Amino acid sequence: MTGEGGPIVTGPNQQPPGDGVPPSDPTVAWWERPGEGAGQNPAQADPTVLRGNIGAPGPYTAPPTPYQSGANPQPYTAPPGPYQSGANPQPFPQPQPYVHPQAGAYQAPPPQWGAPPRPPSSGNKAVWWIVGGAIAAVGVLVIGLIAFAANRVDDDNPFGADPEEWAGSYVYKDGKNACDLVDLTVLNQWASTRETTTHTERGPSEYIGGGSYDCDAKNKDSGRNADDATLGLEVEYKTKSETESDYARWKGYDTKTTGKDYDHGPVSGLGSEAYYAAEQHIYGSIPSDYTIVVAAHDSNISVKVEIEVSSMRTVDKAAMRTAAETQVRKVLAALKK
Repeated sequence: MTGEGGPIVTGPNQQPPGDGVPPSDPTVAWWERPGEGAGQNPAQADPTVLRGNIGAPGPYTAPPTPYQSGANPQPYTAPPGPYQSGANPQPFPQPQPYVHPQAGAYQAPPPQWGAPPRPPSSGNKAVWWIVGGAIAAVGVLVIGLIAFAANRVDDDNPFGADPEEWAGSYVYKDGKNACDLVDLTVLNQWASTRETTTHTERGPSEYIGGGSYDCDAKNKDSGRNADDATLGLEVEYKTKSETESDYARWKGYDTKTTGKDYDHGPVSGLGSEAYYAAEQHIYGSIPSDYTIVVAAHDSNISVKVEIEVSSMRTVDKAAMRTAAETQVRKVLAALKK
């Protein structure tokens, strides 16, 4: 070492002054001493990070992931998948974002698969009460039907209507031609040639009874202004729903008109009740029309016979009435039980 203004010479284990290491420590060589501006001690640096001592002190923090942002990142929740449904969907498992070892590891919740357990239903008891009540009601109905059938075991149709409600002294006869119930030859006294004959038969209903016969026949002579005569028959049986007999309906219509050319009155000895009604029309030089109706009601049957004659001659109205009464009696006798 020289004096003032000259070079300073150091020994082999000495370092230039200003290195911050006491020169009194003979065990530390000058090259082992840190230079000026040296940073963190290498022994305290993070061994897993390259150049971990570069920049401001502290651990490295990774940037936010696509699934995290802000100060309180929330995990992304996917919409319910094929294995999730209902009111409590489970979050879709997300991949863990990268977190620096010293910043703390993110612990994802364990994945849950399938739908959450179904809560117990309190409505099952009500359903069972309803089912039980229905079964009991069916049982009571079956027992009632069996008892009903047992009480009517002698009936042909125990579950149908009761024929006694419309039965009486007269019965409908299957296969009977309506025109065979009367004698159509009575028309020959006014016209001798048969022109038309029609008939209709309707059997009774299994549930309401009834039944009917209808016949229409016409005789007509040949030539200009020839005479003709017709006979009409109506037979009606009582029905279950009947509130007024056919006889009553006929009588109300046939006897409602009165006057010079009309006549009507009761007929005795024919069924339980009977009436007649007569009508005459005279047209001068053209044929005159004469009509007679006789109807009777007895038990469960109503019978009506109508005879009409058109002739240039004078017609015996009494003979027409007698012929009509005779046909009504014939019908009642043919259909009596």
